Amino acid sequence: MIIEKGFHNRMKKIMPIRMLGAGMDLGDLNEYSHEISFLLIQNIFKRELRENPNRTRGDMIAIVDSILKHMKLESTQDMVERIVDGTLWYRDPTKQESFKVGIYNEDLLSKEGYSFRYFTIDREHSHWEQGGATVYMLTEESQEMIFITREILEEFGFDLEQFYTLQLIKSGNLSKAQNSIDSLIARVRTLINRERDYRHHIIRNPQNIYFDRSIRGRKSDVEIKEQFEEEQELFQKMFSWKSRYTSLPKDKKVEAEEMFAKLERARALHDNLAKHVMENLALEMEIRVNYPESFWNISRFSFKKDIWQNQIVKNGLNSIGDLEIILGPLFSPKMEFIYPLPWAWAEQKVLKRRKSNVLEEQLLEEKWSFKETDWDLILELWEEVFRSLLYTGSFNILSLNNKDQVQREKWLIQRANIDLFMMFVISPVSLRRNSNIGDERLKLYELLCRRDPAFMELEGMWIYSKLEDTKEYFMWKELYISPYTIYTRGEKI
Repeated sequence: MIIEKGFHNRMKKIMPIRMLGAGMDLGDLNEYSHEISFLLIQNIFKRELRENPNRTRGDMIAIVDSILKHMKLESTQDMVERIVDGTLWYRDPTKQESFKVGIYNEDLLSKEGYSFRYFTIDREHSHWEQGGATVYMLTEESQEMIFITREILEEFGFDLEQFYTLQLIKSGNLSKAQNSIDSLIARVRTLINRERDYRHHIIRNPQNIYFDRSIRGRKSDVEIKEQFEEEQELFQKMFSWKSRYTSLPKDKKVEAEEMFAKLERARALHDNLAKHVMENLALEMEIRVNYPESFWNISRFSFKKDIWQNQIVKNGLNSIGDLEIILGPLFSPKMEFIYPLPWAWAEQKVLKRRKSNVLEEQLLEEKWSFKETDWDLILELWEEVFRSLLYTGSFNILSLNNKDQVQREKWLIQRANIDLFMMFVISPVSLRRNSNIGDERLKLYELLCRRDPAFMELEGMWIYSKLEDTKEYFMWKELYISPYTIYTRGEKI
């Protein structure tokens, strides 16, 4: 079929983009009208997500004026107002009409009228009864332009997607909210993987602390902690709407429960991300303070100084052919020998070297090797957790706040201790021995049963997690985790 079914609906998605900024008489600025209008929409969208009420026509004029100055474009006040009015309304701004266009309808075999707006009135923030100005918000057509690619969401960042999810939950748009939560989960998993890779990179080459700033930019430790706290508050705001969904019909109520279950998973992953980030910040500080020499051994060898100036210019060459021998390998497309990749990696290792003390060099090399998992220590610490599950049916991580400094050091010395707790938080698990799944939680349970057969009473029990409604937090040095409780349910598989 030449014209496929759904062509009309597809064109309805395209027309708002096609008509954006069109029909404005801006003189030399005509070629920029499309970009300026889109930047206006984008700025208003960010304010809307943050519930910033500064979205009136006057605010839009100020935004466009700032955009033009940033783009270094000459304009008049009349041009600025024309751009704003041309984005708010179609043609004559005094009529405040919607944008209109004819789109071919494959069912009617003729064009059909289609009208839309880029902005609509935000009645919640337009306090007309108090003499306030009209506040605007994006229409669905404008939102689709913003979210037409995931790259734009990447640009906005995690916190803005949280704001977007909060708006969807408030409006009761459960299906879109679930999709947005899926994006949050995918995004935080990506960030966790980046932090893991970054840790590996700075252990191999500490100079990456200064060279690789793509992970968190140049934010300070305090700014990063404040960011995590703000993101936690946003999660709290989302969950505060949970009670309002109890009066929904049964099918919608089930959908809402699924949505909040996903949201709980996203929050648990976010706590895991915070743990990795704070651990990496602590590692950076440790390297800077205890191993400053890791940043000193930078190669100062250069062709210009060491070969050309100090050798060729100073001592000369036996013949002109020697120059070809020296320069040929630098420009020849043929390489007689390619160094093995491990050799290249070895060159990147920055270690303190002393010819007179080989033993010290070996000890320093060991500083950067990965520690094996000390399961004896893990079993010693987790025995208390599982006894609490066995006798009381639950364990709250806040109880670890009562530990003395010695016990805290034991928990922190093995990263697997906290990783295991976060695994219990992120997803439920049924306790089974002799499992070949490869889940470290099941390995932990099996080893504990060998240590004390009393734990076999938990065989087949499901372990779940929940977030306690309290302002208290688990925070040890660089480690921060929300107040989660893991608990057992009576059913067995």
